[in-house]
Amino acid sequence: MPRARDALPVCDGVSLTCGEPVATLASVMRNTRLRYPALGILVLGVIAALLLTYRLSHVWFVWLAVMVGIVVLSVVLVVLARDGWRQTSPESLNSRGFRPGTVRGMGVMDPGLRRDYSPILPAAVTRRRTATRAPRPAARPAVRPAASPTAAATPARSGRARRRNETLQPDATITLAAERRAAGIDDLFLELDLELIGLIPVKRKVEEIGSLLLVDRARQRFGLSASRPNLHMCFTGAPGTGKTTVALMMADLLHRLGYLEKGHLVHAMRDDLVAEYIGQTAPKTKAVLERAMGGVLFIDEAYTLYRAEDSKDYGQECIDILMQVMENQRDKLVVILAGYKDRMDRFFDSNPGMSSRVAHHLDFADYEVDELLSIGQLMLDRTSYYLSDEAEATLRDYLSVRMTQPRFANARSVRNELENARLRHAFRLAADPERQWTKDDLMRLEPSDVLP
Repeated sequence: MPRARDALPVCDGVSLTCGEPVATLASVMRNTRLRYPALGILVLGVIAALLLTYRLSHVWFVWLAVMVGIVVLSVVLVVLARDGWRQTSPESLNSRGFRPGTVRGMGVMDPGLRRDYSPILPAAVTRRRTATRAPRPAARPAVRPAASPTAAATPARSGRARRRNETLQPDATITLAAERRAAGIDDLFLELDLELIGLIPVKRKVEEIGSLLLVDRARQRFGLSASRPNLHMCFTGAPGTGKTTVALMMADLLHRLGYLEKGHLVHAMRDDLVAEYIGQTAPKTKAVLERAMGGVLFIDEAYTLYRAEDSKDYGQECIDILMQVMENQRDKLVVILAGYKDRMDRFFDSNPGMSSRVAHHLDFADYEVDELLSIGQLMLDRTSYYLSDEAEATLRDYLSVRMTQPRFANARSVRNELENARLRHAFRLAADPERQWTKDDLMRLEPSDVLP
């Protein structure tokens, strides 16, 4: 049975059994009713000790030394008591996982100060003032809902293409029209036909690639496995012939059919891949490849990667990394090289390994005058403008001459000329601010707008 002096009342219904002076002082300070009287008694004791010392010894330095010693001892006791009070408070014990009335003879460790209070509190016991709380009922095991048959039969999706996991029976039949609708590529081919003027061979090649992937998709439903086709491509042609537009549509097509995870397009040129100093090309190239993973990497003017006349050029290092990725990770990335036909031919002659890794070559021929006019009318329709009959004849004559001049960029040159026509049209209307203009006046371009 503990002695009477070891059982000290404390606040919040917790009793502390301790035989050490510091722990006793800590228990007193935890009691809000005894804290301030105890501090008052301590201060009075210090004053009485000082007076007694001064009475017995009239030497001032002895009196001063005793006074300093008593003050230091008092401060140390107060600090230790405060720390013990904090570490043994109900809030501190609860925060460290100790519950009242559950642990006897425990040691208390302060994780912040890294000090063990077990020697000071050898028999700390906590209990509630009220009756012992009833034990908690055992937690009920979590029951996961069983997967519904419809959820189990839900086909996995890859982008917008719906992959059907079930294997069809050998005597089953399917239609490629249903597969096209399931993949959602009908609108893509319609857009390809409407948005691109001319380019009949290019459209046919894109439809051939789409048909190959569609049939491969249908074969997989019957369990017929086949190696993944090589989808790396090369687009050759002059600027403004639609290479970037077709590359974007190709990325969308491969994504819908499930051959690309993301279907995005990353546009890169030599400056994005090749560095100027040794040791910087590889990280630069790998960073671009990492961004393009799951989609299409479109390298414009790819022939500039190789410069045979420059012995200090690091383009060959970039080409080597590209060839390795194109071979080993062709299921995660499609690379499209683009540039002028003659320069790309020389590029492939200098790098036979790159040529063997490109399976599809699409040549984008220059547009004829009628095709350029159709492209111009398509651009104007998108912006709610149109050409008058005289303005259309003027634009035809202008393009016929411009096509024979240097730096002609096909559809880009048409777009730039129509942008200039809109500027002249707006300036012509603003020159007469008091005139009443109709809706048709705000939409119609005149010959003076097309050619000043």
